[in-house]
Amino acid sequence: MFEKQIKYTALKAVAFIPVTAMLAFGTALAADAPKSLEELVAGAKKETTLRGMWSSSSLSGGKGFNHVVAGMNKKYGLNIEPKFTPGPSMTHMIAKVTREAKAGQPSSTDVIWGNAGGALKGGQVGIFRKMNWLAYLDRQPLKWEGFDPIAPGGLSLASAGSLVGIMYNSDLVKGDDIPQSFEDVFKPKFKGKIASTPYAAGMREFGMPDVLGNKAMTEYTKRLTNQIGGLMRCGSADRLTSGEFLMLVFSCGDQYVNRVHNSGSSEPLGYALMKEAVISHTRYGSVPVNSSSPNAAALFVAYLHSVEGQKWMWQENGLDLPVYPESVMRKRLLAAKAKGARIVMNSPQWLGQQGGYVKYRKSLEKILKQKRKKK
Repeated sequence: MFEKQIKYTALKAVAFIPVTAMLAFGTALAADAPKSLEELVAGAKKETTLRGMWSSSSLSGGKGFNHVVAGMNKKYGLNIEPKFTPGPSMTHMIAKVTREAKAGQPSSTDVIWGNAGGALKGGQVGIFRKMNWLAYLDRQPLKWEGFDPIAPGGLSLASAGSLVGIMYNSDLVKGDDIPQSFEDVFKPKFKGKIASTPYAAGMREFGMPDVLGNKAMTEYTKRLTNQIGGLMRCGSADRLTSGEFLMLVFSCGDQYVNRVHNSGSSEPLGYALMKEAVISHTRYGSVPVNSSSPNAAALFVAYLHSVEGQKWMWQENGLDLPVYPESVMRKRLLAAKAKGARIVMNSPQWLGQQGGYVKYRKSLEKILKQKRKKK
């Protein structure tokens, strides 16, 4: 069973371990991982505070963090105090926790919430604890071909997903103009009226070898730069609803539109999945090796898998996990698959198998940003 806090003698030792060798340190902690939910809860009862740090747009920020901790306390009989601090992007959080672990310092966050790329990177540098994740869940996930919700080495647990597609202004884009395929965005009437992202959302995954391939998506991105009117971030949906742009090619996921629809808002936002391929962006929960409350951190992630946790995530964040029968994402993926779309679950395993993901993503970003400079 975990102790309440990693001893500083062990933490300080991390400072002298090269990053490439830190994985061994995380693996060494595996023997301490609780073997059951009962053991995990018993360990969490010895902890008093759970700290979280991520962007305010992830899991509803501080409000969402407090809600989940309150749900944990009620469900598992705990009295954990939540402490949330708005933090940087998922990528920057991995770098921050890595620096803290190397310096022998406690992590700024006891639990990490991030994407598949962060789960892959965190596992590679050894900043996550190995956990017996499935033993902590109320129910076991359903099978999805080619997808394992447990990241390699048991270092992270998939907890939610969103689907990559095109977000559009539903007042201005209707009927046959709603894009169904990659080519549909090249209609002359759309020239200069659509946007993309500076970080090549969607294209970076669609361009992986087992989807459309590097060459095909690179050429597509070059063509797209002659069609777009500018670049915007995925969360800036107001630039669509205001009519500045008609659509975003591509969005990071459909959670932005889902949240609007779930709230009953009349904002004119629609979402289209592509008939060629659909990427499910997966979100992961992880426990840093230098977490001060590792048991409560693991329970935070486990709670998100409960019926109540998944229901809350869908209603408030527009996210859920396709390995549960009630999942909206599951229904949408199955419908897209029935129409012939290639379905890809973006996971650390999948990214690790593709090779060259970061380098390729940067090459696409360069193409898009060069277009912005010319404008």
